[in-house]
Amino acid sequence: MTLETLLYEVTDGVATVTFNRPQAMNATTDELYRELAALIREIGDDENIGCVVLTGAGRGFCAGADVKTMNPDMKLLARRKRHRWILADVLRPLVMLEKPVIAAVNGAAVGAGFNIALAADIIIASEAAVFSQIFTRLGLVPDLGGLHLLTRVVGLNKAKELCFTARKVGAAEALALGFVNRVVPADRLLPEARALATEIAAGPPTALAMIKSLLNKSSNSTLEQMLEYESYAQTLAYTTPEHREGVAAFREKRAPNFRAGA
Repeated sequence: MTLETLLYEVTDGVATVTFNRPQAMNATTDELYRELAALIREIGDDENIGCVVLTGAGRGFCAGADVKTMNPDMKLLARRKRHRWILADVLRPLVMLEKPVIAAVNGAAVGAGFNIALAADIIIASEAAVFSQIFTRLGLVPDLGGLHLLTRVVGLNKAKELCFTARKVGAAEALALGFVNRVVPADRLLPEARALATEIAAGPPTALAMIKSLLNKSSNSTLEQMLEYESYAQTLAYTTPEHREGVAAFREKRAPNFRAGA
């Protein structure tokens, strides 16, 4: 696949996807969304990939939609169709990807860029990272799932504040609010993200896929529903080669090799 707006590499079971429009702070375009949609499908089908790192080239993670490419004359139904395409081909597949995703936020994560980071499972931020739900400054509503994803991690009232005001949130505050998992110096961002991704990628892929899927269901499910999901998932996990390998490794006092058959 020839990529114009993204960089892509796979090392040690970790896929690194880099937004590569540094001259525009990695602002999104339809071309970027098409390439990202195709990569998400490719990653989902590649059994040799166990974890994904998303990051940005240059000073920014992703500055949201490229205002210069916006079409103010687009008809309402055409605009809705485009928006639904992005949600169906990019946002949903990213959230539902059965592999853990780490967002390594190196700078500005604004608007859609903020919400792409929230679609990841873990966010590691550089000390230089800045987040903003900037939409109201453009007379818009938070998109790319932000209304749901942000509320899940910071709570309803704080989500309202951040969306109403569009104010900037630095890395330290993001950590305190709970939507960032850790903050590291800028020069340690990718090494830290890749080290964590490599550790996760060495884990049992079937178990990790089920854990991610079930945790994503948890906020919209009752306790009884989650217990039922858990019973099915655990019953299935006991039948996998990964479980047999884990038991054998424990008995033999060695590290398990869950990827031997991948």
